[in-house]
Amino acid sequence: MNAQEIISSGILELYCMGLTSAAETAEVAAWSKQYPEVAAEIEAIQSGLESYAQTHAVAPAASVKEKLFAAINTNAAAPVIDIKAEEKTTAKVYSISPAWKYAAAASVILLVGSLILNYTYYNKYQSANTELATAKTELEQQKELAKNMEQDMGVMTKKNAMHVKLDGMPDVPDAAARIYWMQDTKEVYIDPSNLPQAPAGKQYQFWAIVDGKPVNGGIITTQINGKTVHVQKMKSFGSAQAFAVSLEDAGPEKPLPTKVMSMGKI
Repeated sequence: MNAQEIISSGILELYCMGLTSAAETAEVAAWSKQYPEVAAEIEAIQSGLESYAQTHAVAPAASVKEKLFAAINTNAAAPVIDIKAEEKTTAKVYSISPAWKYAAAASVILLVGSLILNYTYYNKYQSANTELATAKTELEQQKELAKNMEQDMGVMTKKNAMHVKLDGMPDVPDAAARIYWMQDTKEVYIDPSNLPQAPAGKQYQFWAIVDGKPVNGGIITTQINGKTVHVQKMKSFGSAQAFAVSLEDAGPEKPLPTKVMSMGKI
């Protein structure tokens, strides 16, 4: 928040009245060092509270002041007070008009109510900022998802793309995948979304069968940031008779497949 938002929030009034939590007190102290306007506002609030207290303070009797100064002027060790005379003196009682009492009480109630209202709006403002940041993050994620889907659809619907279905081997029939081989550029894309999740410590590797021999096509990524990958570009091949996917130990690319999971002929 900037200095004006802090001043308008109502938290400074709560701070001056000692009603803030330890975390809020530390936050206000940091703001007062960062923003001169906030420090000046705190001083103004404290001065206003002090003036309010002085305005509604009950003044002592005038005789008390006279006796005090008389004792000081005469350097007396201790003033002697005639108790009997004091007993005979009629005490003066200073009272405050009921109207002023009600006005003061109403002022305090309005002040406290205003502070509570400002503090409530301050919390709502903080909550709204958090929700806005979350909404912006989700919007960016949706934009990125839409962009990736558009790119994937562009690969799948390209007129020069040859679709090759890779069926799971008999012992892993669910390990299916699909290849998009661009006949004009020889680029190869794989859709690994139907491959089972690789076990811990394992990874999938792509192969092209060229002249009857497997040629490494790269490591297959099935998820990125917890999201399923639908189209991934692999290494290009000038010619191939079939494509395959194998399950390998995690790490560098292997020169030959260990366990073939799926295969499809062109």
